[in-house]
Parts: sequence; structure tokens; C-alpha cells
Amino acid sequence: MGVETYSSPAKAILCGEHFVVYRGRAIACAIPKRAYATASASNDGMISIEMLDEGQSCVWRGDKVVKSSDRRTIKRLRPLKTMLDYIMERYGAKGFKLRIKSEIPRGMGLGSSASVSLAAASACLSASNIDPTPTVVTDVASVAESVIHYRASGIDLAVSLHGGVISFIRGEKPSQVPIGYGLELLLVSTERGRRTGEMVKRVGNLREQFVSIFDKLLAANDEICSEMELALSNQRLERVGHLLVLSHNLLRTIGVSNKQLDLAVESAMEAGALGAKLTGAGGGGYVIAIPAENKAREVAQALQDRFRVEVVRIPHEGLRREETAV
Repeated sequence: MGVETYSSPAKAILCGEHFVVYRGRAIACAIPKRAYATASASNDGMISIEMLDEGQSCVWRGDKVVKSSDRRTIKRLRPLKTMLDYIMERYGAKGFKLRIKSEIPRGMGLGSSASVSLAAASACLSASNIDPTPTVVTDVASVAESVIHYRASGIDLAVSLHGGVISFIRGEKPSQVPIGYGLELLLVSTERGRRTGEMVKRVGNLREQFVSIFDKLLAANDEICSEMELALSNQRLERVGHLLVLSHNLLRTIGVSNKQLDLAVESAMEAGALGAKLTGAGGGGYVIAIPAENKAREVAQALQDRFRVEVVRIPHEGLRREETAV
């Protein structure tokens, strides 16, 4: 047993959010923002979790809180505590000290919780001399994700684990979408967070009322995702842009966009983007936009008076072991 550090990336969904919960197809990519977790195993029955970038920490002995930075921290860190309890129960571990540092904004649709859960699960398993194979680490990280999200589809964990660009259907093995070139995306922030679980419940209620209509929308989503996979593979960026807009309008139809997200999409298009859409659960968070080749900085500059914009490059690698502790 020793000290182990792992990191995993954020994600952006190119098409398929919400429909993926009901076994629709989705296309998602890892992006170069990462969560880092350093873990050491102990024999004292204690669990210590510290979020370095947020100044939050909590220590438990069993279910009793020994100390905490504040009451909200206990609730904030509870999903990770539940995950570490699971490791202790299933694999016989006796305790952990876990430190986390993340570059990924919370509640903004970039898969922060999945990235943190995956990195933390891998570090804790490895510190306990348990090989964090894809199957094992996904099983463990899913414990935390199930606490955080209502009906988590598993796509966030899958893309953070595997990296690159993946085609995903719930319950099936994800496949890599071959991209033999670097693609630049714009991340346009609305600077407004939201709770994924609440948005998923809202869509679930809509589906219950209009099952046959929802199924037709799901079929349209699957067509968009199939076309997106082909367009990405063939480097047809203008077609990718059109498909992003189609996906955004489908998400508007099921009620997960809002005026701010629509404005960000429209502004990106006016600035010269080939296409744009909300990414993640909706209700806030980020819009992703695709510029024409070599035009990313130009489009970003045109948007910066109204929105905070970043340029990221894909494909990006997934879960990895790090040599330096956090």
C-alpha cells in the first residue's frame, strides 16, 4: 500500500443528452479539463476527504463525523464517502485519506462529479493494491454517481474513462469514434449552474405524459447521432455544425434549454460558428460551438464581450495514473 494519484477528464456531449437515459444513442468527447485525486490507505477505520480547490474537508469514523469544515461540506462529500464505504465493505479496506483537486466547474454540464468519482475510485483502489480495471473502477465510481444523479446513464463515466470521442448506448459497451485529426471546440459559459437530477426528472415527467411523441423524438435523436458519427469520422465540419443545431433544437423541444442558452447558441452562430448547442443536462451550464478550421480564436474573440469563452482541442485522453501527488 502506498500513495496513488489518478486523474480523469471532463466531457462534452455532442448529441444525445437526456435521450441516452432511455437507451437512445449519444456522442460525447473528453475535453482537457481534469480532476486529480490522491489517496492513501490506512488501518484506523477513518475516512478523510479534502477538496483542495474548494477548501472543504471532512473526517468520518464509521458514520460519525469527527470534524468538518462546515455542515454543507458533509452533504457535499457524502457521495464520495458512500463510495469509499463500498470499497471498504467489498474489498476489505480499513480506511482512506483522499485529496482532490479539480479544474472542472461544478454543476455546469461538463461531468465534474463523474471525473472526480472516477479519479478518486481509481486512486483508492490502487492504494489498496486492487487493480482499477475498467470494469472494477466503473462499478465503484457508479456508487457515487447514483447518489448524486437521478437515473445516471453512465455516459459521463464512460467518456472520462476511455477518453477520445465515444458513441454510447446505455447498457452497451461504448465504441470509439475514429478522429484522425485535431478538432477545436468552443466552450461558451452561461455562468449559471443547475442540478442534473432535477433536469432529468423534468424530462422523465414529460416522457410519462407523452410516451409516443417522446419515442419519435428519441428516434430523431438516434438519427442525428448516427449522422454525427459519420460527419466526425469524415471531417465534415460544416455538417457537424448543422447537426449540433438540430440536436439543440431537439433539446429545446423537451424543455431543457432556456433563454440564456438559446442566446449563447445564437450569438455563437452570429460570431461565425458552424453550429452550437447546449451540452449536458441543460437549464444552465455551457454551450459548445464548432468553428470553421483555423477560425476558433476569431469566433471566440467575437463572443468575448458577451460570454466567457474557452477554446479546447479534442480528442483528449481519458483516465490516467499520475506520478505527482496533489
